[in-house]
Amino acid sequence: MSHVGSLAGLVVGWIVSTIAVWIALKIYPGKQKNESLAGAAVTALVGALVYWFFHSVFRIPLISGLLALVVWLYALRKLQGVGWLGAAALAFLIWLINGIFSLFLPTIL
Repeated sequence: MSHVGSLAGLVVGWIVSTIAVWIALKIYPGKQKNESLAGAAVTALVGALVYWFFHSVFRIPLISGLLALVVWLYALRKLQGVGWLGAAALAFLIWLINGIFSLFLPTIL
């Protein structure tokens, strides 16, 4: 894949994740700190960087996944001003929405 194709894939993935985060923030009850589209974009970028870092540094899938999850939940807590359960609920909603998107996006793109 060319560098342009990789960059385009990265940008499209970030946009899709931003929309998933934004929808999850709108569904989750209460008023989060960064419920705006810009706040969702920052949250999606932080999540992508966390997973990229842990999967790059720790080559053992289970360990890297668990460490990334804990750091991602912590980041959600700080970015959105929710507790641990709220962060877990948001992470689940984001995962679910991204899963739904993945059913349709390959056919659209």
